[in-house]
Amino acid sequence: MRYNRQDYFRYEFNPQLPAKFRLQLDDEEKKLSNEGECELLDISTGGVKFFTFLDLPLHPKKLTLQLEFMLYQHRFEILGAVVWKQFVQHGFQYGFEFGEEQRVDAQIVEELKKRARLEKHLE
Repeated sequence: MRYNRQDYFRYEFNPQLPAKFRLQLDDEEKKLSNEGECELLDISTGGVKFFTFLDLPLHPKKLTLQLEFMLYQHRFEILGAVVWKQFVQHGFQYGFEFGEEQRVDAQIVEELKKRARLEKHLE
């Protein structure tokens, strides 16, 4: 499946949403690295754009990682792949695509609705 950002709606976080990630070190045993910190810039039902100070390797093969974050009340731990990388001032932005076996679409939409209601109420 080719990654196309236009296939999904995108919800931008302002301010960015704190998150953590772990690199998958071994495909067979599914071992994970220590945690790294990042900030989610936006999210869709198919993936996220995140920022970190760390320069993650994307080659020679696709980088698989587990992303952990909380949108409203539900903590997500989603396995997927980094599909693009861009150098920005003071760090890097990455495009992260949720794995096809990750069935989180409806849950993300529900959590975003609750978060948006709370943000509107606080204005």
